[in-house]
Amino acid sequence: MRPSGWAQRLSASLFLSLSLPLFLSLSLSLSLGLTLTLSLPSDLLAAPPSTLIGRYTCALESSGTRYPAMPCAITARRAKDGSGRTLWFRKATGSQRIEGWVAAKEDGFEVDGRFWCPKGDCAQPVQVRFVAEPGGFRGTLEHDQAGPMTIAMRKK
Repeated sequence: MRPSGWAQRLSASLFLSLSLPLFLSLSLSLSLGLTLTLSLPSDLLAAPPSTLIGRYTCALESSGTRYPAMPCAITARRAKDGSGRTLWFRKATGSQRIEGWVAAKEDGFEVDGRFWCPKGDCAQPVQVRFVAEPGGFRGTLEHDQAGPMTIAMRKK
């Protein structure tokens, strides 16, 4: 049995489209104006972790003061707690330091770790959200004593 006229037109106008950039969603559109969108979790949309690994410079800015750029890096390292984490961020020079686990995200990455000062009492847990920008990443964090801070991160 052949489908009726409207069913034929409907099946002929059915198409699959891929929304770009970054494979954000898969859409199924019908000529009736209906769209079915399947969204993927942002972790699946993230850049491959291996593309984040490397040596960088990190320049912190706080309360209008921009500190000199210091070496920082993202390295491959396996967490021993069974969490499956495999990337580690570390800025271990300068008067303000940060280290922690990296989680790749759709438009950058997050660091879950700690902030500390080798010559002072500024230690605290931090979460830093880095967003891709031309030439590298820009991170933001909130420090209990220093307030909001930004980190300009550039690939060496």
